Amino acid sequence: MEERILLDFNKKIEDILPYIHKYYPDADSTHIYKWEESNALEYKYINGEKYYFKNAAPNLFRIDSTCKKLKEAVDGEEKVGRKKIIKEHITEVLNEYNDTHNHLLTPYQATFTYRISIDNGMNCDTIKVWLPYPREDCPRQTDIKLLSCNNFIINQKSIHSSAYIEKKYHNNTTFKIKYKFTTYAEYHPLPNNLKHIAADTILFKEYISERAPHIIFSDKIKQKTDSIIGSETRPYFQARKIFESLRKEYPWASAREYSTIDNIPEYVLEQKHGDCGQISLLFITMCRYKKIPARWQSGFMLHPNYENLHDWAEIYIEGMGWIPVDPSFGVQEWGTTEEEKYFYFGGIDAFRMIVNSDWGGELHPKKIYSRSENVDFQRGECETETNNLYFNKWKYSFDVYLNKIK
Repeated sequence: MEERILLDFNKKIEDILPYIHKYYPDADSTHIYKWEESNALEYKYINGEKYYFKNAAPNLFRIDSTCKKLKEAVDGEEKVGRKKIIKEHITEVLNEYNDTHNHLLTPYQATFTYRISIDNGMNCDTIKVWLPYPREDCPRQTDIKLLSCNNFIINQKSIHSSAYIEKKYHNNTTFKIKYKFTTYAEYHPLPNNLKHIAADTILFKEYISERAPHIIFSDKIKQKTDSIIGSETRPYFQARKIFESLRKEYPWASAREYSTIDNIPEYVLEQKHGDCGQISLLFITMCRYKKIPARWQSGFMLHPNYENLHDWAEIYIEGMGWIPVDPSFGVQEWGTTEEEKYFYFGGIDAFRMIVNSDWGGELHPKKIYSRSENVDFQRGECETETNNLYFNKWKYSFDVYLNKIK
């Protein structure tokens, strides 16, 4: 654990000041202290010395509202291109839904190539790797076909869908897998005749229960959830109020490794920011506390030129079934209708690859040594006959090609 923390917190003040001064030339020790106090500038004391999170400086200009405006004045608004893609796509999905009332819409064929390259100089004979693979049990992800010729063992039994392979190690050992699949957008609007009744607590016990270490109904979680929901009693609108609040109150920021955090939702409340997985776990925890069935889903977002790892959630609403919710994408402020604004509450775009249907499960074949990522599974996992290979021992990369299906 200590080694992992040291890899995440490896910057001194002199390392982060040049980035800060690029956008905030007048920043001094008074500003630094204020940002540290507000948790906008993340740090830890290690062996009596102050070390900053490796992405502390960029995160400052995502978390602190004044700093964010200063950076946007220099660089322009972040992710403008992705916003354009999303706006056009949502408009298309909603138009298609109005014509068909089918919940699965605007399909794309995705061709996905994933690679893991092991560092030189490893002292081992064999490398074992688990690579991400699209799930076959999700309706909006179909026609999965492996295009590689390697001897992969495809696992769909675990909550983490993977392709396993092992081979003799030599310098510059690379593992590569290629596959294609069809991915759909999904959309569930609020029905006019929804009765707004609670889900069956026995049938959905698994999805309304605590699950240590990250889904715990602590006093902080209860108080924060109750303050968000207020007097609202309808499950759909309770969950929607949580969805609205989290995106506004907890800005996205690059995250430290999940394996170094004791309780992720509590961490978000304390730090006042979080990445997509951290916000999703907080959303799930809050929903479960209010007896709204909620579960994890994750993999990759495939928006052209903005491809990345990504996590989101699903909730169960009586009369609607399981519906997707992406708390990180939040309310679409450009929207002029309820359907546009709240698309990501009950809807999700087609630019996704689903790998995980829950968090913190076992890999198959079972890993012998501790995982590098013990919550999510996206980058993959590697080990030798004697130890786990942490993320600093290998690199990953991937390519995605999308073709719209007419």
